[in-house]
Amino acid sequence: MTFLDETVALDRALFAVEPAKQLRLIVLDACRDNPFAKSMKRTVAARAIGRGLAKVEPTSPNTMIAFAAKAGSTASDGDSKNSPFAAALVERLPTPGLDLRKAFGFVRDDVLKNTSYKQEPYVYGSLGGDDVPLVAAKPTATGPQASPDDAIRRNYELALQTRHP
Repeated sequence: MTFLDETVALDRALFAVEPAKQLRLIVLDACRDNPFAKSMKRTVAARAIGRGLAKVEPTSPNTMIAFAAKAGSTASDGDSKNSPFAAALVERLPTPGLDLRKAFGFVRDDVLKNTSYKQEPYVYGSLGGDDVPLVAAKPTATGPQASPDDAIRRNYELALQTRHP
């Protein structure tokens, strides 16, 4: 088995989301040390194999790429079922009405806190000015609002009904 069998090129993921009209979102929780670094042969003396994934700037509009760790750093697998990044995503992204940029800000804060500030998620790309929630906001009850006069009228009518002749 080769590294080609165990990896997915980011270009393939970008190509897959390209047809989307409103949002092209890629989330990568794969910013670990290169597992193939020891088996890769250095073909040029000056070539260096760095830590983590390289910075990637999307070229299409309304495209965001969220990395578990900023460029050149690595992500923790954590001690539980999910990595700190995945756990924060599960907690924050389903929040009804929460803008995607704000959600990823909370994810960043959660991961920093839960990794003792050793891992900082990073988002590359840009979106327009409209809010982009992944889950629609819950509808609010929009019934007629009672006015203070209604309460006064009810109290007056109650007083008339309970009045002794």
